[in-house]
Amino acid sequence: MSLGPSQSARLAAYVDTAGPLILLGAAPAIWFAGLPGGFALLVLPMTLVVRRLLQLPIGLRGSDGLVVACALWIWVSALAVRDWHTAAPKLFGALLGLSLVYVVASDPISATRLRLQWFGLAVGMTALVVLAALFLAEWPHRKLLPLDSIYAVLPAGPRVVDHGGRVGGIGPNQIGGILAILAPLGLALSLDETGSSRNVRRLAVVALALAIFVLLLTQSRSAYVGALLGLTLVCWWRVRHSAWLRQQPKRRILLHLALGLGLVLLMAAVVSTWLAPLDSTTDTLTGRRQIWTASVLLIGEYLYTGVGPGQFPLVLKAVFPEVNASVAPHIPHAHNFVLQALLELGLPGSFFLGLLIAFAVRGLIVAARDSRDGSPQLLAVGLAGSLLAFFVYGLTDTIAPGARGGLPFWLVLGLALASGRLARQARVAK
Repeated sequence: MSLGPSQSARLAAYVDTAGPLILLGAAPAIWFAGLPGGFALLVLPMTLVVRRLLQLPIGLRGSDGLVVACALWIWVSALAVRDWHTAAPKLFGALLGLSLVYVVASDPISATRLRLQWFGLAVGMTALVVLAALFLAEWPHRKLLPLDSIYAVLPAGPRVVDHGGRVGGIGPNQIGGILAILAPLGLALSLDETGSSRNVRRLAVVALALAIFVLLLTQSRSAYVGALLGLTLVCWWRVRHSAWLRQQPKRRILLHLALGLGLVLLMAAVVSTWLAPLDSTTDTLTGRRQIWTASVLLIGEYLYTGVGPGQFPLVLKAVFPEVNASVAPHIPHAHNFVLQALLELGLPGSFFLGLLIAFAVRGLIVAARDSRDGSPQLLAVGLAGSLLAFFVYGLTDTIAPGARGGLPFWLVLGLALASGRLARQARVAK
């Protein structure tokens, strides 16, 4: 039975709208598949991307071309792979993430679709991360806060993560980085009085409270600082646009002074923990400096291809065994987002990714500046807060581009591009 023209159009519209959900549903199968199955499953995201490319009336736009260029260069970086067993999940994860960016940011873009995706990230994704953390995390002990009594009552779920030969739980620093990305979006949604119902805002408040609670449990200093700066950006924008502050310049000055003083005190407290005279492990500044130095030297050796997706632990142990001996037996990444991108994607791939991020930031500035409705502005500011939190977190820690925990980053990047495109379309229409 063949479909009529109207039925085909409705089916095509459904595929366009449900594209991100289709990719998210396929994500676990792609992540955990073996090499043959993983490559076969990649046909799904590639098919959606090619479909969108064929729909473009005038070829590739700026960010579209960058997504394609970055995806193609990942295959070049794969030429440096030594162990495909460790490389495959990272390779599949990076390609899946870029596919999500493209599908989320491509036409048709509407305010309703953006709001649904905003809710899905701020509430749905946060709930999934919180549940995964409570059942699968490997919590720290005696680090910053006296939380061992809370860890003792949390359920001990299965240990499913390979930490260089030792099977354990999900690292708390990675969970902290993910929640640092999601928390500003939840705060922005809870403040969206013009575009979201009261029940939606209440759900956002609950999700934000859970995110902050679990974030505190991670004791990740990098995530603490990143999340605080991202949340501060959203609060500052919201208060700055309130009537009582616009009418009282002195209040504005006092607010800025209070925020500045609070951030300085927090940074001083965090830096003091970094400089504490502890053993030289990955959780101290001394250990991180050794990792960063070795990473820079490796980048010089593998400038164009990088060491390959997921190959950093193997190459570091082979080239600089003294770093593993003095810092930690297993070092999963470079503990810096820029260094990790250069190591996994090489200089050209990192350049394409950097330009893609710059496009997203430019779009958020346009959306926050030109949107007349408060809801698109809050979404843009929330996304900006998420990116700020992630990159501040990425100064001293990171989630690798192809890691499973990087999924929220790719979704935020795609939503940021979509938000900017919608703002530009509205400006052109006027």
